[in-house]
Amino acid sequence: MPNSDRSQEIVRKLDILIKLFSYTIVSKMTISEGAPLLKRIGLTAGEIASVYDSTANTVMVRLSEAKKKQKHRK
Repeated sequence: MPNSDRSQEIVRKLDILIKLFSYTIVSKMTISEGAPLLKRIGLTAGEIASVYDSTANTVMVRLSEAKKKQKHRK
């Protein structure tokens, strides 16, 4: 297997592991609860959306709502 193919396969497998790990963390959380947590650990809106089988736009809305709630609590 050429290096390029091997690298792509490694990246694909790492992506799967990240999604599985992320799902494990937030499996009992709603998108409103879990999206901010996944964002804090470094996932993008698109990656969070794939964990929740949603869209990046929906994730961005939920993250914005969470940010507003956080400001009101302080």
